[in-house]
Amino acid sequence: MRISLNWLRELVDINLTPEALAETLTMAGFEVEEIEDRRTWADGVVIGKVLTREPHPNADKLSVCTVDIGADKPSTIVCGAANVRADIYVPVATLNTYLPIVDLKIKPRKLRDVPSEGMICSLAELGLAKDSAGIHIFPQPDLKVGADVRPYLGLDDVILDLTSTANRADALSMVGIAREVAAITGAALHLPEVPELGGQSGSDLAVRVAEAKACPIYMGTAIAGVTIAPSPEWLQRRLQAAGTRPINNVVDITNYVLLEWGQPLHAFDGDRLQAIAQAASPSASALTVGVRFAHPGETLTTLDSQQRTLQEQTLLITANDHPVALAGVMGGEDSEVFDGVGLRYEQVGCPSW
Repeated sequence: MRISLNWLRELVDINLTPEALAETLTMAGFEVEEIEDRRTWADGVVIGKVLTREPHPNADKLSVCTVDIGADKPSTIVCGAANVRADIYVPVATLNTYLPIVDLKIKPRKLRDVPSEGMICSLAELGLAKDSAGIHIFPQPDLKVGADVRPYLGLDDVILDLTSTANRADALSMVGIAREVAAITGAALHLPEVPELGGQSGSDLAVRVAEAKACPIYMGTAIAGVTIAPSPEWLQRRLQAAGTRPINNVVDITNYVLLEWGQPLHAFDGDRLQAIAQAASPSASALTVGVRFAHPGETLTTLDSQQRTLQEQTLLITANDHPVALAGVMGGEDSEVFDGVGLRYEQVGCPSW
């Protein structure tokens, strides 16, 4: 599991260095295999504001930009990204900056006879994505130009990559590790409050668990009026630090709760789930979400677009007995949350502690 030190410090008072904390956890049975110091990835990268963008006189796919980086005068930077434009805030690697992720030191140079005094960066170049379609554009307005970019991108953090033994599923979460650190060091613990879910959904929804030994508890709720949108930047950064790709606000919050509390969650698209249930059982008047083992030869296309032939020991989540998810593993493609519908059904799986 990947543990963000910044996140962990919100849950438990830590005065140890990353190295000392890693040693402490390892001696307690949670082997830290790697310490990923992200603070080195963007040393010398600052927030810049693109003032002007003009076509490059000698290259169709390049732009010549003037960028305010908080210096005495704007910098001229040649950029090859299609999404660069004026009046945006971007991460800028200043001269003499070394970007270890792409093994590049920024030096003054000419690109097709036009001087360039820095580089406007993508998330991939800063180690925050495998691939990037263009430069990163900050969604926040009126940022302070010249400021260190690391706090805005979660790069002021250290990640501990640790493993736990099979009998310690309770430690597969931020709260679980925070509890361990508090127990080992005597530090104060600050667990987040869990709000109660109030209101009425107004939907006909039932949950039926057919395999109580395999899944003692399965709970769910219907939520109406949800607008699908990108998650806040801070939440996306925490997911990325944990090795999870942000999708949208509904999917991301289920992954966030899983990482924080170790509680498996999955969000279904309500309208699509109702359609699946209706097709599976046209005479049924209500949606029944169930938990059962797979029948021989059953198939399910999962969120990774892979059609899977299921084994009899595979535990499933169903909608009116039609498979819609591999329980605790992955959802089905047909009920994936997407933009454009109003009702969401959100499941809570069996607790992991």
